[in-house]
Amino acid sequence: MKISTLIFIMLIAGIFQLTCLEHLNFLGARPDLLLLTAVTAGFFLEFPKALMIAVLAGIFKDAFGLASFGFNIVLFGLWVFLTVKITRKISIEDNLTRTVALFAIALLQNIISGFYLTFSGGFVTLGIFLRIVLLGSLYTSLSLPLILKIAKIRV
Repeated sequence: MKISTLIFIMLIAGIFQLTCLEHLNFLGARPDLLLLTAVTAGFFLEFPKALMIAVLAGIFKDAFGLASFGFNIVLFGLWVFLTVKITRKISIEDNLTRTVALFAIALLQNIISGFYLTFSGGFVTLGIFLRIVLLGSLYTSLSLPLILKIAKIRV
């Protein structure tokens, strides 16, 4: 996969996430397309290039998000680092395995983001927190085949 293709997809996904996904939410949950592109970079690119994509996606999300600036940059970099390490140890060849791995990463991202929001003074009830964490992670992971089809990655 070319890095320019993934950067273009990340920019389009970021703009789409900020504008159109407000209307496509399901029970208050939306997919995190920037996390999706960062983890996809970890699956298909070498570590320095994947880390660059993750940092750019983190900057984009931090610039328009609720968390402190740098929060998503660090987390996206961590997820890419772990993805690259895991793909070197375990062969991830099919999209189903990638989708399950992305679900686990999105689940951890949403849990950490929810705890950060709670500990920084926000109030979220347990039911809403669990719904957003689980459905948001599922929605993000089910968006992976669409991104792979757009990027024309055949496995």
